[in-house]
Order: sequence, then C-alpha cells, then structure tokens
Amino acid sequence: MERAYWLAWSQIKDVGPVLIKRLHGRFGSLALAWQAPPAELLAVDGIGLVTADRIGELRSQLNPQQLLDQHEAQYPHFWTPADPDYPSLLWEIPDPPPVLYYRGPLRPNQSTAITVSIVGTRRPSPYGRRWTQRLSSRLSQRQFTIVSGMAAGIDTYAHQSCLKSNGQTIAVLGTGVDVAYPHSNAQLYQHILKTGLILSEYPDGTPPERSHFPRRNRIIAGLSHATLVTEAPERSGALITAYLANDYGRHVYALPDGLDNPTARGCLVLVNTGAAIIMGENHLVTELLNIGIAHQTKAHAAQDTPNIDSTDVTDTNNNHAAAANQLNEPASETALTAVPAMELDEALQPIFKVIPDDPITLDNLVKATQLDTSALLSGLLELELAGVITQLPGGQYQRK
Repeated sequence: MERAYWLAWSQIKDVGPVLIKRLHGRFGSLALAWQAPPAELLAVDGIGLVTADRIGELRSQLNPQQLLDQHEAQYPHFWTPADPDYPSLLWEIPDPPPVLYYRGPLRPNQSTAITVSIVGTRRPSPYGRRWTQRLSSRLSQRQFTIVSGMAAGIDTYAHQSCLKSNGQTIAVLGTGVDVAYPHSNAQLYQHILKTGLILSEYPDGTPPERSHFPRRNRIIAGLSHATLVTEAPERSGALITAYLANDYGRHVYALPDGLDNPTARGCLVLVNTGAAIIMGENHLVTELLNIGIAHQTKAHAAQDTPNIDSTDVTDTNNNHAAAANQLNEPASETALTAVPAMELDEALQPIFKVIPDDPITLDNLVKATQLDTSALLSGLLELELAGVITQLPGGQYQRK
C-alpha cells in the first residue's frame, strides 16, 4: 500500500519532494512515516517543531486509501516511486516527484537505451536548429532516447527529428499531460503519444503557469544520463536544466557558436564554466556510450545497497553542490547590472531575503527557505542572472 502513502504525503503542505524522499530514507517506508509521532519526525533533516506539528494535524484529516481510490478514479494514469514503472533514473535525484502523471506506451525501465535531454532557446538560429536536428536524428538512429520539454524552438526540433528517425522520445510538460502546450505543437503532441511518453508532475487539466516550467526542468535533467544544450541565451531556462543536471551528478554538453550570436551566449558560459564541448556527432555518440556503460556498471554495483537515510541524502546534496562549483559559477564578464531587491519577482523575494552578505551553503539555504532543491536552484539562477547574488567556490552563495 506504499502507493497510497506517496500520494498522501504529496498532499501535505510544506512537505515537498526532498522531505518526502528523506522520510522514505529515514523510515524505510512512507506508510511507517505516516504513523510516526511528531517527535520521531524531528529526526528528519529539514523538519522542525512547527513542520512536525503541522504534519501531525494534516495527517489526521486524510485517509490515504480513500485518497488513492478517489485519485485513481479521477486520474488513472500516474506512477509513484512505489510503482515498478516509475523511472529508476529519476528516483536517483534528491527531489523526485512523488506523483508522476503519464501518457503514451514508452516505459523507460523496460528499455536499456541511454537517455539524453536536448534543450535550448525557443528562438534558435539556423545553426542551432540544424545542429539540434542532426544530433537528435543521429542519436535516435543509435537507439538513444531523446528527452525534452516540448517547448517551441530547440525542444520541438529535438522531438521532431527523433520521431522522423523512428526513435523514442519523452516530453516533460509544465502542464497536465492532457494539455498540448504550446498550441502550435498539438500535432507533435499526438505523434509522441503514439510511440513515446508524455510526463508531468501536474494532474490533468493543469494550465501553463510560469512557475511550473523551472520545476519541470529538474525532471528533464533527472530522466537523462546527459543533457545537451544546443543553443541558449544567458537568460534561457535551458541553463536551469543544465545546472540541475550537473547538481545531480549527470553530464552536461554545450554546442559552441560564435561570439556575435546572442542566442548562443548561454552555451559559451556553460563551456567556460566546465561543460563539455560537443565536437561532432561521432565524438558525441562515443562519449555518451561510455557514459551509459559507466552508469550501468554503477547501477549493478548499487543493486544490493540498502535504502539511504536522511543523512545520506544531505551528504549527497552537499557532494553535488561541491561538484557543481565550476559549472554553476558565472563568468564575471557576463554579470548583469544589479537590480534592487524590491524590483525582483515576488517569488524570488523570500530567497533573496535569506541570503546574507557572507557566504551560505546550498544545504543551509534549503533549510532556511524550506524549498525543494530544484525550486531553490531555479530561484538562485534567476537571482544570479539579475546580478544581485553571486556563487562562490564550494557551492556557496552571497549577496553582491
């Protein structure tokens, strides 16, 4: 009955994917965590007295089995990490979605294919479009699975080229899986439904909202052994996907382009801060095959490893943050003019307020904001691009 408890925990306010996975690691079962008294919940990193009391109050108002029955009747197609079809690669990240809605016949766990995300700008140049099509087509022909977000531009060309090559593709949406967005991709949506997979952490009928898309980028990164950014300006959401992929310990590649192309500046920033350069189709295929072999070897070695506890999750986050240092640190030449805090987007204000003048670690920011790692990293990136904070070695942040 774990499935019912994954769904139930996802309904508890202020308990996001990071804390839910930590609860699972601490108790070994979300059903056991559901029965745990508030005092025992305090042993989970990120749960304080207020949160523990709120959990106790809200749990008393929910019946997990009844909730599951109602949800299955309304939304029959969804997975939780308790289900065998839940993507195993996605489970590896610190903040996997507790509920994942799907449409389409493709099942990632039934395939040995290496998954590669291809992301970039919504307004690509002919160069970016051409190379996205070439790379997606070549990788599809070599049985790689292509992951993207079905947005206009690079995402669209990646999906389309994959389908033309009779490949398998996964689209991760920031809407419900029954909503084709943008509307111009309605036909593409129908094609993916026939042979591929459409995923979202949002239930059917959810319309597009600005805050959904940075969060869905963590799913794109989490589903992929490697992320390719083929063309992106400095403010592109594709950079969020790249930073998340790096934070999750995945490989990041960027396609180089000329300095006079503003839609490629983001790729140059990635290369300058540690991303691998895409040197051509054959070279990339060889690199990705080696990544797939290494990941499969690691997965086989970890099969008998017991569930991680909350301390392990925290350590993993710290290690990823440290490893992300070079890639995430923006070059000084690309820093933007500082923007006063009062002019920031309202959603960024709570993050900016807890960032001190002295360095603070990502893990401490997670504790201070109580945000999911993906949402926090997205906000931090926007604050960096706004020029009001900077990232330091060791995955630390401070105000400028």
